[in-house]
Amino acid sequence: MTKPATWWPIALLVLSAAWLILSCGPALAHTRLMEAYPADGDTLAERPEQVQLRFNEPVEAEFDPIEVYDQDNDRVDEDDARASPDDRRLLFADLGDLPEGSYTVEWRVTSADGHPVNGEYEFAVDASAAGTETRSPIAPIERSAEQEEELGSTWGTVLVVLLVGATLAAAGWVLYRRKGTV
Repeated sequence: MTKPATWWPIALLVLSAAWLILSCGPALAHTRLMEAYPADGDTLAERPEQVQLRFNEPVEAEFDPIEVYDQDNDRVDEDDARASPDDRRLLFADLGDLPEGSYTVEWRVTSADGHPVNGEYEFAVDASAAGTETRSPIAPIERSAEQEEELGSTWGTVLVVLLVGATLAAAGWVLYRRKGTV
């Protein structure tokens, strides 16, 4: 029969590992398109000047990440798709002069975990749609100094908890091993 005191280092180690795995859950998910302008299915009375896409995490935008095609499958964007320098989750592509019609937006990005992610959606330009509710372009999100400080302190707290947990687990293991050899 083992002493109850010999289980606590193992239990602490298991709980620490479980907490670590659970706290990393969002990092295991793939990139998702969160918001688009024009949005999927929108009919706009005025032509948009840009296509804007916001993702749930920073993305790598290489090799024409956004392409826009008209109903004849001719490319109508300015071939200048780029990520916002202030927010790597936001992509832009300027559009040429769009006549009335339907358009397809195709996008391809690389997520933070290295997986390519892509998709497509459609919108339309129709002058007779005047008076319908229009969405505004996506406003870039800028973090305030306060939010940056809060983000830094959150990661600092996580690191301190991990270090303390690892130190306690190591100390418990050493004590456990010493008792066994005496």
